[in-house]
Amino acid sequence: MATRPVFNEMKRILLLFTALALTSSMLTAQNQLAELQPGRLFAYPLAPDTCSTLESRCNYIITHFWDNFDISKHITDDQAFEMTFRDFVDFFRYSHRNIVLGVVRDLVNKAQSNTANLQKLGQVAERALYGTEAEYWSDEVYVAFARSLAASKQLPKDVRDHYAEQLARINSVQVGAVLDFEYTGIDGEKYRLSELPAAESYILLFVDDSTDSTIGRLRLSTDVALNALLDSGQAMLVCLGTNKYSADWASAAAAYATNWTVGCGDDLARKLDLRVFPCCYVLDGERAIINKALSVEGLMSAVNPNY
Repeated sequence: MATRPVFNEMKRILLLFTALALTSSMLTAQNQLAELQPGRLFAYPLAPDTCSTLESRCNYIITHFWDNFDISKHITDDQAFEMTFRDFVDFFRYSHRNIVLGVVRDLVNKAQSNTANLQKLGQVAERALYGTEAEYWSDEVYVAFARSLAASKQLPKDVRDHYAEQLARINSVQVGAVLDFEYTGIDGEKYRLSELPAAESYILLFVDDSTDSTIGRLRLSTDVALNALLDSGQAMLVCLGTNKYSADWASAAAAYATNWTVGCGDDLARKLDLRVFPCCYVLDGERAIINKALSVEGLMSAVNPNY
């Protein structure tokens, strides 16, 4: 399950102590977490000593996490609910995938009896697992939430459609899927990704008018390791704006790095899973997705071990 590297380290340590509470001194970890970040809904469960591994203890914690909270009753403190949910999600990274997916289905099913709570659960799950505020990205876990919410007859149609559209985008760009789409070049002509010259790998850099990508583009255009890959022909970088073609855009884009292919398409954000901007995809020589939704920092770390 993919992890986004922005997780608060002190919070992670305290949650691990909660999971690994095998001694009396570690039993205070729960209270330490509450003192560090107050506002949770309840005390978190502690796994029994019979759970001897980190995975088994985290499995126990997420399985019993909501035992003392009735999610069918009205949620009065939205902030505390979100903070508690985010802590719940943080245990996922150390738990078995089958346990995680089963717990997600069970939680959504219990929330079905309260439409307002079900909507809040969906919103919090999106922020914690999928959106730009997520500390832990996992398509597999978020899809489990989104699939249940898209199918829920309790939710308004526009809300169901929102999750259905997200599912379509996520499913269309799974790792391993071959990517191809049309875009407009600087010259105003239409091109397809499949028409690009052969390369060992392709880096797609998506930028958006609403987000200043200047610094990200500058860092990539001046990175020695990346440029070595581009100049040797081992990789090709394609910078794509999610805007409609215009003469003004073409004039500005002409100043991008000379060893980049540049284009745009105002339907790209709707069709592809672009969560952050700038957003990077890495494809192999057959245009199969190796990695997606990378930040500029994530891409630079991937191509430059010393970054």
